[in-house]
Amino acid sequence: MTKKKDFSLSAFFGLAFITLLTGFIFIGCAATSGSYGKTGKDKDLAKQTIRILVKEGKSGFKIDGAKGSSRLNLEYTGGKIVTLNGQLKKLPLRFHPKWRFIYIDKRPYRGVVEIREDKGALIVINELRLEDYIAGIINNEISSKWPLEAIKAQSVIARTYAIYQMEERKDNLFHMTGTHMDQVYTGAAVEDRASFRAVKKTIGEVLYYKGQPALTLYHSNAGGITEFARNVWGANEPYLRTVKSRHDKDAPNFRWELALSKVGMGEKLRAAGYDIGLPVKIKVRKRTKTGRVTALLIKDRKGRTLSMKGEDLRKVLGYATLRSTLFKVSRSRKGFVFKGRGSGHGVGLSQWGAKGMAEDGASYKKILRHYYAGTSIKKLY
Repeated sequence: MTKKKDFSLSAFFGLAFITLLTGFIFIGCAATSGSYGKTGKDKDLAKQTIRILVKEGKSGFKIDGAKGSSRLNLEYTGGKIVTLNGQLKKLPLRFHPKWRFIYIDKRPYRGVVEIREDKGALIVINELRLEDYIAGIINNEISSKWPLEAIKAQSVIARTYAIYQMEERKDNLFHMTGTHMDQVYTGAAVEDRASFRAVKKTIGEVLYYKGQPALTLYHSNAGGITEFARNVWGANEPYLRTVKSRHDKDAPNFRWELALSKVGMGEKLRAAGYDIGLPVKIKVRKRTKTGRVTALLIKDRKGRTLSMKGEDLRKVLGYATLRSTLFKVSRSRKGFVFKGRGSGHGVGLSQWGAKGMAEDGASYKKILRHYYAGTSIKKLY
């Protein structure tokens, strides 16, 4: 197995951080998340770890690079019992890296990995330093080859979102998932020097609104204009409002088209638990001022109707399939054709919009002011 070169922030700053086992309560509680008040700097937060759910629904793993062992084969036997190289062990189990990384099924992770049981299967939680986590998501969310100011903007909002969720979910087993439902994180597999360089330049910087970390939602491409948060989730944060995002037009998926058969759409809806037959008509009932669909009506061939929210239809069909709710829909001979713009929910920062602003010479602070009006950057550590 090829060793991965270490670009961690510990290497940049020469800092040594120690994970303390004492004081962790494993059942029903995550590590405490610190204080994010109005005082500005928080030295304890600089050492804070974040807990990310990275795997779930598994029956076993191969673990390499753990301290005090060679390869470990872990298999779930039931309840809170696993076998570890043939020996019975009780969950939860924590594994520290022997060197820089610990590998789960050949994927490298920094920090500590924790194995737990959940709903009759195994889950893996990766606990690592917050700044290393931020560097680990850059190439999953955008690209470290993008302009530096765009990467710095992404670093600040990713850190802010993480700190916001660490406080919101401080009593949970983990703070976030590693999926698009939070922030896409795949361990240390895609981190590089450019990612750490951008994180270093913004270390400890968090976006604040009225004395508290902001809810820095973001998405790939707004289709030219962002959306009020209240129109998507009912949230009423005043900084999550509609702004123009003219650089979105340069995104590869700025305009898109999706063709779906009646049969295929019906199967998707029923699989999601909706009582509907063969869909024959889709009618948009309500749009926001930006043009996003918030309510629609689906009619089947027996005349039954189904009312849905636009975002719920995205969830049913797949977020990567129906890219946004900024669409028009028409009937075709075999089904339906959706023509739309943008990718994602449209709230907060548009990543492709930020890239275009950076290419035009905007600083990361200007980018953040544009997409989160009324917020300010505070350096917590």
